[in-house]
Amino acid sequence: MGDTWSVNQEEEELHRQTLFRKARKGDAHAAQELQNTYGVRLWSEKERATLVYDTPKRGKGKARKS
Repeated sequence: MGDTWSVNQEEEELHRQTLFRKARKGDAHAAQELQNTYGVRLWSEKERATLVYDTPKRGKGKARKS
């Protein structure tokens, strides 16, 4: 089994989860605390829709003949 968490670690995790819930519902203070404390930024649906991903296409390419 994994390592056991201390009470402080558990409390911090619960606090972080609460901040995530509040930030998802639009609480600007919670979102700011996540950014400042944990370096986490939540993206809105609109912001995510404008993201451009530069990933190579996967799949079968033409086989090269030697």
